[in-house]
Amino acid sequence: MRKPNFFDSLISLAAPKGRQDFVIKALATNAFAAFWFLMLEISLHGGDSFNALHLVLGILLISIPLSCFGLAAIGYLSGLRRELAHLAATDLLTGLKNRRAFLAAAQTTTAQKRGVLMMIDLDHFKKINDTYGHAVGDECLRAMADVLREQVRETDVLGRLGGEEFGILLVDAPLDAAIQIGERICAGAELSLANVERVVKITASVGAAEMPEKDDFESALTLADMAMYQAKADGRARVVFWEKGVTARI
Repeated sequence: MRKPNFFDSLISLAAPKGRQDFVIKALATNAFAAFWFLMLEISLHGGDSFNALHLVLGILLISIPLSCFGLAAIGYLSGLRRELAHLAATDLLTGLKNRRAFLAAAQTTTAQKRGVLMMIDLDHFKKINDTYGHAVGDECLRAMADVLREQVRETDVLGRLGGEEFGILLVDAPLDAAIQIGERICAGAELSLANVERVVKITASVGAAEMPEKDDFESALTLADMAMYQAKADGRARVVFWEKGVTARI
């Protein structure tokens, strides 16, 4: 992800954080402008012919309109940049982190902390799409995203990696807790289809791997992915945990 540059930092610092902050920054800006109007008036006319009306008119007609417009424009620009950054890092269908944002956040986190990396893939997703259509498939993805949100903490990292595949990094999670979470994810969710009066059962195959002692996120990602494919080969709707080889835990 792109690091903020000087311009980004300047925009973030100058942008009003709310109405009160807007008023404070407007007053500070106009006080600064009044000082320079005063210096200009003195330099042009000297102290003896100083005209206070010029100072007042300069503040009312120039400083206040420009400062308010400028702060409003900076606030709008800052909000627009935040929105664009959010869209660039978000999967629009589920509202989770997209692949790029998930990998970046997970790599940053694992550089400092250990955790359990999980790869989740919906079972028979192509069949669901072929049978009920892509609209129902999208609803299944959103339903699974809701299931995943219920299982993670604020400190964990959650994202949709593409298609029907999701990823979770459980930060500093004990092995037993990770297995329990994986089992709940495997159970998936039920999606009621009013138009055909039936319920679609959504299950998932989960592959998991503990982060090694040293920061090696790529290796953990590979092992968790291998474990997930093993879960599918073993019959789906189960957790496979990589532990010196692939061992299934149901």
